Amino acid sequence: MKDTIIRRVVSVSGTVQGVGFRPAVFRLATSAGLTGWVRNCAGEVQLCVEGLVEGVDSFLNSLPGNLPKNARIETIRTLSSSRISSCDRSASFVIEPSDSNGPRRVTIPPDLRICPSCRQEIRSETDRRSGYPFTTCTACGPRYSVVTGTPYDRDRTTMVRFPLCGKCRKEYESPGDRRFHAESIACPDCGPRLTIEGAEVSLLPPLSEARRLLAAGRIVAVKAIGGFQLAADAFNRATVSELRRRKHRPDKPLAVMARNMEVVRRFTSPSPAETDLLQSPEGPIVIMDTAREAMRATGLPLDLIAPDTATLGVMLPTSPLHELLMEPVEPDGNPVFDVLIMTSGNRRSEPICISINEARERLKGIADAFLTHDRDINLRSDDSVSVISNSTPIVWRRARGYAPRPIILHRPVNRRVIAMGAELKNTVALAYDTHVVLSPHIGDLETPEAIAGLERALRELPHFLEQEPECVAVDMHPDFHSSSIGRKIASAAGIPLVSVQHHHAHGLACLAEHGLDSCLALAFDGTGYGPDGTIWGAELLEVDTSGYRRLATFKAVPLPGGDMAVQQPVRQLLARLLVAGCEVPDPILSRLGISAEQFSIWRQQCATLLNAPLTHAAGRVFDAFSCALGLCPDSVTYEAQGAIHMETAARRHHGAVTVTVPFDAHNDTGLMTIDWTPAFRLAMELIQRPGHASEWAMSFHQAVARASMTMLQYGLERSKCRTVCLTGGVFMNRLLVELIERQKPDGVRLLQHMEVPPNDGGLSLGQAVAAGWSN
Repeated sequence: MKDTIIRRVVSVSGTVQGVGFRPAVFRLATSAGLTGWVRNCAGEVQLCVEGLVEGVDSFLNSLPGNLPKNARIETIRTLSSSRISSCDRSASFVIEPSDSNGPRRVTIPPDLRICPSCRQEIRSETDRRSGYPFTTCTACGPRYSVVTGTPYDRDRTTMVRFPLCGKCRKEYESPGDRRFHAESIACPDCGPRLTIEGAEVSLLPPLSEARRLLAAGRIVAVKAIGGFQLAADAFNRATVSELRRRKHRPDKPLAVMARNMEVVRRFTSPSPAETDLLQSPEGPIVIMDTAREAMRATGLPLDLIAPDTATLGVMLPTSPLHELLMEPVEPDGNPVFDVLIMTSGNRRSEPICISINEARERLKGIADAFLTHDRDINLRSDDSVSVISNSTPIVWRRARGYAPRPIILHRPVNRRVIAMGAELKNTVALAYDTHVVLSPHIGDLETPEAIAGLERALRELPHFLEQEPECVAVDMHPDFHSSSIGRKIASAAGIPLVSVQHHHAHGLACLAEHGLDSCLALAFDGTGYGPDGTIWGAELLEVDTSGYRRLATFKAVPLPGGDMAVQQPVRQLLARLLVAGCEVPDPILSRLGISAEQFSIWRQQCATLLNAPLTHAAGRVFDAFSCALGLCPDSVTYEAQGAIHMETAARRHHGAVTVTVPFDAHNDTGLMTIDWTPAFRLAMELIQRPGHASEWAMSFHQAVARASMTMLQYGLERSKCRTVCLTGGVFMNRLLVELIERQKPDGVRLLQHMEVPPNDGGLSLGQAVAAGWSN
């Protein structure tokens, strides 16, 4: 039997297209003396391997351990296996043309950060791609953003308009070359080209002109891999201030791009995990702790770039264009840029621009010039944001580098589901079989442009994957734009609509990521519609695939003015003082900047609950206490600003905490309630005698961690679950997570999100599995 020659045909699914998988298979099979073929099919790769039984078995067994860096195998399935004669055997092993027939499965990988080999080429003065800003290979470059169909071949990307020159064709067809079947291959002779436009543009080459403008303090819109970015000299205080003014972004932190790791180490001390994440193929923005003393030494104005926090969002160059923008191969008379502001090319709450026409219209008045090119972006993909929490990489915004990599479920869904996500940090998801594919980050649905971005994603996902939805999943909130659009889609298609409670979806998202059927979920955020008509957001839920049980929450208090109270946290503080039975004299109102007339209106709202919905949300407790400590601005300009101030202040406290923020716990009719009334009676004293804000901020974090443990202990006594998922935007607070980790009971397994954000950016995953796993 050892001398028996067989022909075995297998299908391989996973991330196996666009990552050099076929060339790797070709080389492995050829070196093993096997014959046959490999080809892309609709969403998978098929292999026909011919040779001695032992050799074929050894080859297939070793394949998962010999993959290209960015490839991932999910399954290897045998389609046929037969004995053949030596004369029936193929003469060699070949890569066959792709087969576009059959059911689709997403296998196109995300856009990938520039690899070391391509970086070396553009830095070499003798290489034919020296200084070429569109250099790519099978290990890096655009994928998702340029694809127009599957299987993933050049004629199904926006690169089809650039016919390969002779030299590129030779690389593309040479099995030993790392550009063998690299679909985004290009060079200066046959590939995309840069252009620049703007009122102040001179006749210099586009890259040199962009660098000249940046050095002169101008703001340049740069067409990157997945969309436009706004670039500016990070050391120029006037320019950073002007960018904030033009973009109407007074306080929210701006991301920066550092030239290399040596530069990063000048203003922070990256851990090994942070270093790996910065240098990974995903190449996200990484939120890193900084020392203001180090910032002052480098001259980087952290007070302008990230005024509310002692952290900084940092990324390394993600493409050859970024590398050359910061430091060209040949000096052009402009400085090397160690750090550039590199923020999303959009106006507030809008998706990033992907075409020059879109950028001209929407970035007019923000950008002074546009560094663009003729490689079209078909699918937008913003920069991803990640952080290391408890030594674990966690995605906070999922886009370039991660999407559309599917989340693989441990059990298949019962039907194909399109999930609509939330109102803020919107993503949509399509679930089928054991896959859930999330769109890249769309954003807050506050503008027509954002809603148009949502609607395009809803068209793209089913078309791209050829998976027609059989069900629509929406958030329970009646007024979300995403839910309204979802209801229309379900009605028009005549398919079921499933409404999923907000925090149930949060819990399911974390549960699904970890391949679990049940868990206890601490779901803390700022808002989420509850089935009782109140605002939930500090929930301990027992979650499984069939539903949830609410075990504990925070006591509800009025939110005078509804959303206006989120914008003006002092309303929340005064409401909690009223609930606590505190008298609020005029001197306190004056200190808080509130007139007696305003207070009278808010007090009446709280008494009658007229335009004052009840909220349980943990995020709102952070807002109110931050306001009491004088840490929160009078009017917030971005989500969770007060909470970020609180975490920053708490981290500045060193040494023992000698003060305590109190709370009560009640068990009312089977639902444990954490009552923060004692904390706000104390807060009244803190307003009158301000001081030691950092210590009180740390004490408040400790109190929330103790309250979480009180809720959890109650739940553990009533549930068999010993796995706890931390989910919701509040758990982006790494200090709070650390404190809870220290206090967790023995035998409890504490889990966080990984590739799906804990905030509302991950909600569509939870909605998708809620509807997909239900009967």
